Amino acid sequence: MHRLIVSSLLGLTLFLAACGSDGDGSGCPESGGNGMLQVSVTGLPGSTSAGVKVQGRGGTQTLTGSQTLSLPAGAYSLSQELVAASHPLVRTAYRPEISPSSPVCVREGKTTEATVAFFPIPSSGKLWTSNGSGGTAPLLGFAADLLGASGNPAATVAATTGGSEGSAFDHDGNLWVVGGTTADPPVLRIPASSLGASGKKTADVTLTGGPLEGGFPRARALAFDPNGNLWVTVGFNDKIVRYTPDQLATSGSPTPAVELTSLKGPSGLAFDSAGNLWVAFTGDDRVARYNASRLTTSSNASPDLVLQAETPPPVIGDLSAPSGLAFDAAGNLWVNYNGTLARLTPADQSGSGTVTTTPAVQIGLSVTALPDGLVFDESGNLWLALSAGKFGRLGPGQLTSSGNKAPEVIISSADVGYAGWFSLYPAPANLPLFHRLP
Repeated sequence: MHRLIVSSLLGLTLFLAACGSDGDGSGCPESGGNGMLQVSVTGLPGSTSAGVKVQGRGGTQTLTGSQTLSLPAGAYSLSQELVAASHPLVRTAYRPEISPSSPVCVREGKTTEATVAFFPIPSSGKLWTSNGSGGTAPLLGFAADLLGASGNPAATVAATTGGSEGSAFDHDGNLWVVGGTTADPPVLRIPASSLGASGKKTADVTLTGGPLEGGFPRARALAFDPNGNLWVTVGFNDKIVRYTPDQLATSGSPTPAVELTSLKGPSGLAFDSAGNLWVAFTGDDRVARYNASRLTTSSNASPDLVLQAETPPPVIGDLSAPSGLAFDAAGNLWVNYNGTLARLTPADQSGSGTVTTTPAVQIGLSVTALPDGLVFDESGNLWLALSAGKFGRLGPGQLTSSGNKAPEVIISSADVGYAGWFSLYPAPANLPLFHRLP
């Protein structure tokens, strides 16, 4: 018998091994004649293309849906990655299951059947927010269809977790969160399979010990780099630490693979398309860049670029206390400076040393707004927290100029105390995020 081989490399890919016997010990004979391979694709919305790869004696073909192929007799493999259905705000992602689990053997003059069945990933298709100071649960998910216009919807998922602060999705839709109190693990993973319904959630992986514990505030924000390493800002010891994919596979107290030290109040994190790490230093009123080449070894050296942002004339002052960071599709870095949203263009992001800059776009919000984390959706809307019980979005057109602006969509929900950090799965394909999907 041959095994169903399962692997995941920047996506979930399942393979039906195509070598040796066909499951009954008689082998899979090759011949000059053809047979038929009937592939049935199920579970996807009608407008979504599957992209099933069939590889063997007939070369490699990609099927967009159910199809019957005439192929030279022999063994074939089928592979399929995660698929995301279209939506203007947050897409739903689907994982594939391929059957049968034995090798696919195409025999001369006969028809072999295989099925690729898709199932929605429960954490997808929602906007997630941490929820502090009241509300129904510390983690809330709002289905994409509730977010198209202002309203008062109940949360689709109200999740009781051991974490309620910074968050980041991995490529498979598992949500990594920061522990909300000292009684919680500093970093924990909530499996995607548990995020389809409300209730108490049990972490399947926790990270403890080492630089994550020993003071307060502990971990603050999370971000995955392009290679699947998880980066964590730790407030009390002014560090940023990196954990490898292998260290994230099981619970424990691993020694970070990399530590960046001698920092001042690190908070939000973001990676640009070149793999450079950007950090918001709340305690130093600065935003900084560590070049990708610097991220393989521990260091207490200064960042490669430090940006001090100022307000424009006639009253010039420092923009202070940066926290949430997010890149848009054009490569602009958006920074939440204590309620003022500033756009740092690719030109602003270039250079080295310490630079003072005046962002060309600076957006003010209501004085009652308390934004923290930032996230862009499929249409380029920027989501953020507002006042108690509310969060909302600025539309793309609102992000092109400075001024005081009211979000074009405001969600007021009785489930929300104070929204904080936001995340969604999957990330749009045009953003430099590890959990993006085509």
